[in-house]
This record gives sequence, structure tokens and C-alpha cells, in this order.
Amino acid sequence: MPRALVTGAGRGVGRALSEALAARGFDLTLLARDEAALGAAAGEIGARFEVHCDVMAEDLADPAGLERAAVAAREADVLVNNAGAGLGRWFGATEWADEQHMLALNVIAPARLLHAALPGMQRRGFGRVLNVSSVAGSGPAWQGATYGASKACITRLTEDLAYSRAMRSSPVAVTALVLGHVDTEFHERAGLPPPPRLLTLRAQWVAERAVRVLLRRRPPVRYVPAARYHVLERALHHLPHRLMTLPHLADDLSRSADEPRRPAEAPGRSAEEPSRAA
Repeated sequence: MPRALVTGAGRGVGRALSEALAARGFDLTLLARDEAALGAAAGEIGARFEVHCDVMAEDLADPAGLERAAVAAREADVLVNNAGAGLGRWFGATEWADEQHMLALNVIAPARLLHAALPGMQRRGFGRVLNVSSVAGSGPAWQGATYGASKACITRLTEDLAYSRAMRSSPVAVTALVLGHVDTEFHERAGLPPPPRLLTLRAQWVAERAVRVLLRRRPPVRYVPAARYHVLERALHHLPHRLMTLPHLADDLSRSADEPRRPAEAPGRSAEEPSRAA
């Protein structure tokens, strides 16, 4: 049976994507830091969909853990780069260790796993990669923080690969899943207030549509799963930059720079492992 490797698979969007892949007959390698959550997910998904689920309790911000994950990525027919992190503080008020951890998860880890997976996919004649990104990477939607810049990097990497001559005629496809707010624990773990209910998508709804698109004969390079976020993403791309940076139009984390530091994720904790936000 074909095999999918899903990072950040213990909860939230990662678990929902794992379920959607299992429903289509994929055996799974589920990867996250939380071994207990992984074990529960593997047992429930395996029993429900009658697929084989392996678990890898690894921290992708740790170089040794990332290399062990890269070995698994070489054998994957589908790679889902979902694990990541967000920091709910202005860049000048964060701890540098937290910034390093977030960039390791959001930029280095997906690039490394993609680099490991592509040769085998090309050799076997099939492969799909889903890089989970954010509307925040499309423009100044989350001002004062490096989160948007990290997501812009993975979206741009996806596009640069997908439009290359080597990939245009390839049986391997790379897609960026550009998300907004999803009903997970992202904001709580990143120390942010809850997102607006009207802008929040269900993780299962997102995952079902994303996997359906990913497994097309020719998947899109960039997929935004809801009309409201498609409009927002297009606006961030095409409206005048000066307009998009007007005060209060986008989240500006520097407005709260002098406030006491809120409880947020500790170094090594993946905020996007159980969640996803713009």
C-alpha cells in the first residue's frame, strides 16, 4: 500500500490530514513530539480505516531528530509538512531560542524533508508533497513577527520547485496549502486571543478538501481551501502595499510589546502541531 508521512500528526490539522489520507487507503507514518498523542491517533486511525500506522516521536527542531525523519521521508509516497510553530509576541520581545525553534520547524524542517523525499518519489514515478502554509505568508497580515516571513519562505519554496523545468513534466507534485484560522489550539499555545468565529474553519473540512486536491492527477501549486481566505490572499498579493499596512488593518504584535509576556509555547513545543492559523 502507498505510504504517507505526516508531521505534526498528533492533533489538529495534522491528525485530520492523516485521517483523510487513511480513508483513501494510505498506510501512515505519524510524526510529532507528543508520543502519547501519537499513540492514541495511530490506534484510532488504524482501527477505523484498517491501515498500518507507524509512529515517530521526534522533535524536528533537533538536528538528529530531523535526520531520522528524513530517512522516513525517503520512502514516503506522500509527504505532509504540517508541523510548525507560532510566537504571539513582537519580534523584539521574544526570546531568541524561541525564534530559532520556530524557524527550525517552519523553514528548515520542511525543506529538509522535501529534499529527502523528492529523489525517491521521482525514481518510483509518483509522489505528492503538501506544505502547510498560511495566509500570513502572503503579505503583512501578522506584523511585527517572523511567523509570516517563515510561511512566505515555505510557500515560495513550493512555487519555485513546482514551476521548475524538472518538476513541470514530473509525476511528482508539490502543493502549498495556504490556511487561515482553523478550529485548533494554535492561538492558545502561541499566546494569542481566540480568532473570530466567522473566520474559523473546521480542521476536518480543511483536511478533506486538501487531500482531495492533493491526489488529483495535476494538483494545484497553491491551494486556499475557503473562499473568504482566497479573497484575502488575493488582496494581500494585489492591493497596494501602503493600503495593506494601514494601522489596525492587520494584526500588529508590536502594539503589545510593553505588556507582560503571556504564557506561550516553550522552546521545543510545536504550536502548529495541534493547530493552524493565519
